[in-house]
Amino acid sequence: MKKSLTLLLFCFVSIGVIYAQDKFSGHIYGAYFLPQNDFTKSDYVGYKRNLGLGIGIGRQVGNAFRLRLDAATGIMNGNNNVNYYETTLYEGQLGVDINILKLINKNYDGIKLNAQTGVGMMMYYARLYDRVSGAKVVESPVRDVRSFSPNAIFTYGLNIGVPITDKLDFNFGVTNRVVDNVDWMDGQKSGDHSDKYGMIQVGLVYYLKNDRTPGTTEVDTNRYKYLVAAHDTLKVVKVREEQVEQELATAVIDNQEKASRIIVLERRIDSIQSGLIANVDTSIVVPPAAGADADALLATQMYRVVVCSMPSKQLAQRWIDKTNLDKSEMIIAYIPELDTYRVVYKSFATYPAARKELLKIKSEVRDAWVVQF
Repeated sequence: MKKSLTLLLFCFVSIGVIYAQDKFSGHIYGAYFLPQNDFTKSDYVGYKRNLGLGIGIGRQVGNAFRLRLDAATGIMNGNNNVNYYETTLYEGQLGVDINILKLINKNYDGIKLNAQTGVGMMMYYARLYDRVSGAKVVESPVRDVRSFSPNAIFTYGLNIGVPITDKLDFNFGVTNRVVDNVDWMDGQKSGDHSDKYGMIQVGLVYYLKNDRTPGTTEVDTNRYKYLVAAHDTLKVVKVREEQVEQELATAVIDNQEKASRIIVLERRIDSIQSGLIANVDTSIVVPPAAGADADALLATQMYRVVVCSMPSKQLAQRWIDKTNLDKSEMIIAYIPELDTYRVVYKSFATYPAARKELLKIKSEVRDAWVVQF
């Protein structure tokens, strides 16, 4: 008996692991057998209570139906004035629970009132003894022939499930079994070719439901915190990269300014040495010919995409006339400290925007650059 219970418990745990899916459930119950025979007394020496143990799995099919596969074992005994019997039995059955309240209201999720029915197999070994002498009178089946007698059974009954949590129900019920074409379960022939016995069962049903809300994904908390921290770190790195890029751009602009200033100074020196110019007028910031648009664009310090720098306004205008670039925002800006005329292609409020435009025209004007003035 103990070995059988251990095996049943092992099977129950294994089944629970294998069928850990959203519609499956597992149940375990204690049983009190109700023999239906002429041995109605229980006062012989050595009487044992008619107890058993059952386990099973279930699967929800539709809104109100739950298929179930059960296995149970236990003992039945009793006596009359002359004899007493002891029967060991094992049974397995495939059945269905029909939730009557769900049939009435499909949205009801409270107490479950189940009509239960099923079919299966039962194996038993029965012994009949004399009360006075204790001698064995009958055994069924005869052990020299076989150990247990297999027989078909039909079950029917009711059970009630009371929710303890969203996943766990307390369950109790009563079922009856009809054993087909056998009348020796109590060790004596009953005469009607079919013995019967019932079972009161009390136990638990665990539903393997998914806790996640539909449409959501379960994320490990520690992993989520790690990803958030990594994201924040990347944001900091990106900001720092932009700062470094800005600093690098400023340094490049400064170098370009210094290079331009050196070139202008060299030109002045060459001009003075050749006697071509006496001095240079540096008081003009925007030549009048640049127009109102040039005044408006140069009134505010911005990032300029410069495509060329010329020693005279005429040369700068000639460059504009020959180029195929968009001339809608093109202006000429005079830089007094460098004594040069810059052709500004377009002007932007931010460096990234100016650099983006610079990259677009690099294929046509390789020497173009961005400068802020």
